[in-house]
Amino acid sequence: MTATQTSPLGFPQNMYAVLRRIGLFLGKGLLAVMIIFMAGFIAIATAMAGLALAGTALLMRFFGGSRESLTTYHETTDGQGITLEARKTPRGWTVE
Repeated sequence: MTATQTSPLGFPQNMYAVLRRIGLFLGKGLLAVMIIFMAGFIAIATAMAGLALAGTALLMRFFGGSRESLTTYHETTDGQGITLEARKTPRGWTVE
């Protein structure tokens, strides 16, 4: 055996090394493609969920009923108007 010989078995051993490297390269490529595919799938699923939420919000807004909001305040007067009294309290101003 000489110092310049790369493989003790010759050609089949070198061919096996080349096939192994090709297989590892293809495996890495397949993994990269799968990661990109899953990222795209997650992005599309997220977009669809956002559109579904937006559509539901619009449907609730337009067809939710004609009830008045609980935050609106309606005051009836006797025609003379309303006079509010404000006074300072330890927690701030209060209006009566």
